[in-house]
Amino acid sequence: MSQQDPSDLLMPLYSPPFGALPFPMIDCKMVLVAFKADPDEIARITPAPLEPDGNTLYAFVADNNQLSHSMAYHEAAILQKVTYEGRSAVTVPYIWTSTDTAMLAGRELFGMPKLMCDDAGHLKAIANEVSGSLVKYERTMLDLGIVIDTPGTIEDLPFGPDWAFVRHIPSPDPNRPAIQQLLWIELKDFALRECWLGRGWLDISYPSSSGIDRLGASPVTRAWYGRFSWELAGASVLKEWQVKKETTQE
Repeated sequence: MSQQDPSDLLMPLYSPPFGALPFPMIDCKMVLVAFKADPDEIARITPAPLEPDGNTLYAFVADNNQLSHSMAYHEAAILQKVTYEGRSAVTVPYIWTSTDTAMLAGRELFGMPKLMCDDAGHLKAIANEVSGSLVKYERTMLDLGIVIDTPGTIEDLPFGPDWAFVRHIPSPDPNRPAIQQLLWIELKDFALRECWLGRGWLDISYPSSSGIDRLGASPVTRAWYGRFSWELAGASVLKEWQVKKETTQE
């Protein structure tokens, strides 16, 4: 591997698992569905200083090609609209991915709460239905799908290129606080290859360590199937602070 600036590489720096930014998403095939969720649970999972923007959440299942970390990987997530000082963005309270390199890229660099899932449940198209699932330890966590009705445009997508994450850097030293950073990402060169609108469905079952079973998901209100590409070039650190340890009183 050629010599690279270590500032955006992952350990071990002398032999990193993949190359430095940017990470072009060459092809993302995704089914995305919208649903109403419990406002109290939304408030609980929203990391400060971000604030919830409504009580609609989104679930997706996708099959992706994003280099340099993964030529092919399966992914599923819950997405949430948020605001920060009047700016709108999307954050990701729950996300799973099928390769360790995709997990490391999202988790270590950008603070995404990525966990591993099985390499199963890939998108499947039969007639005008496209469906996929999230599987962990050979147990299905969620299923979702769309019955395609009409073509869509980029204006029909529910959110734009801005994403926000609160990156948590834990401290192994009990005498030193953890650190958190507010990261802001603007996806570059976003392109829509195809987009379809339709009737969707979502079934949440086994939660594993997550709280997806506490979301109180309503029936799906909107659904999309699409193929997209973009470039993840980096993030801006808008804010950094120490996390004070809570003390209990006797």
